Amino acid sequence: MNLMYYLIYVSQAAKPMKEQELSEILMKSRDYNTRDGITGLLIYKFTPSENRGNFMQLLEGPKAHVLGAFDRIKADKRHHTKVLLEQGELENQNFPDWSMGFRNADSSDLEKFEGYSNLGSSEFWDRAKDGKLSSALELMLSFYTDEFADD
Repeated sequence: MNLMYYLIYVSQAAKPMKEQELSEILMKSRDYNTRDGITGLLIYKFTPSENRGNFMQLLEGPKAHVLGAFDRIKADKRHHTKVLLEQGELENQNFPDWSMGFRNADSSDLEKFEGYSNLGSSEFWDRAKDGKLSSALELMLSFYTDEFADD
């Protein structure tokens, strides 16, 4: 059996992102991911009190391709303070229908997951860097479940 690999990271946008910029990121991500057999979810959250945009992303697929994608992400100057939250192996991809799902989130989308409702705050970044957050995978999976619960 070929196990799949996943990783989840958070990062800070270099500047608050406009809808058009987010669309461009998504289109390019989906092209790369379709080519490389990667699926996942990108969350963007603007934090007004910090005037800061923040990303949280899950990538899953063949390990070499996921790590290659993460190398491209780490080199991308549109965001910084990239913190790897989780990584590991999966039997099957959790987001098989999404070359890259997207959610422009707010605090209410994240509030049921300890430590994430304040994504973007200084307190959040301290906890992320110290590894003191609840399951990032559980949070990401909730968006996929919620999306399809409406069908």
